[in-house]
Amino acid sequence: MIKGTTFIKLVKSVADLAIHQLKFATNTIRKRKPRFLVLTPSVFSNQTILDTALKRLIKIRISTGTDYSTLMQIYGRDGYGLSKLQRRPDIEGFYAATLGRGLVPLILDCGGHIGMASRYFSETYPKARVVSVEPDAGNIAQARINNAGSGIAFLNMAIGSETGAGTLVDPGRGNNAFRITPDMQGKTAITSINALLEQFGGETGVPFIVKIDIEGFESDLFSKNLEWLDQFPLLVIELHDWMLPRSGNAGNFLRAISALDRDFVYFEENVFSISNRLI
Repeated sequence: MIKGTTFIKLVKSVADLAIHQLKFATNTIRKRKPRFLVLTPSVFSNQTILDTALKRLIKIRISTGTDYSTLMQIYGRDGYGLSKLQRRPDIEGFYAATLGRGLVPLILDCGGHIGMASRYFSETYPKARVVSVEPDAGNIAQARINNAGSGIAFLNMAIGSETGAGTLVDPGRGNNAFRITPDMQGKTAITSINALLEQFGGETGVPFIVKIDIEGFESDLFSKNLEWLDQFPLLVIELHDWMLPRSGNAGNFLRAISALDRDFVYFEENVFSISNRLI
């Protein structure tokens, strides 16, 4: 027999899924066909998503409600998709041109969680080199499962303005909200984007997309050593002033980005920063 609370969760998850699928059908009728259709209620660990563009099923394993919320943000609402951007042809043109020169577009997923964004990028840009950086070991283990055989490089590290060490903090917001604090005695290694470019760029890797969702540590990331910043045609970042009121946490990012010739587009929780110099 199903317990009452479990039954309520099941009903709610089915209802939420039905609403998502109704929106998908409505947009399809209006000829704004979304790319992804989530097929599985949130109560199931094994999730199935239909990629209507590539005409195949995506299998993702989740463990928590937080995981499902992230799945819906990435796939249900196509959070990292370029269809809402007028600069989409420019960005995709850069990808094609890089390949045409015999080089490899490089995508950095900073704050990789359980690997869903990395998987999205690797399937959308299959000839790119994708690197996922995530400080929590449990999340990295799950990310490897969700991207088995993909060729994505997974680093169990945090990302910051310079290499060092830190302590991982769980503020109780779910497994996609772990934060890092600098601590030379800490057990979590911190790397920098400059270091990643040196390690994974080499002679053939060309910066393409950097996605940043690091739960407020962007204040440190954008504080110094920003040689990498305008090398990426597309930067996608979630800022966290909403989570850290009165901290001015986004200040370093805003100061750094405002000095460059880049477009600034806000969509839901993400900023899309697009280079006017490179593309």
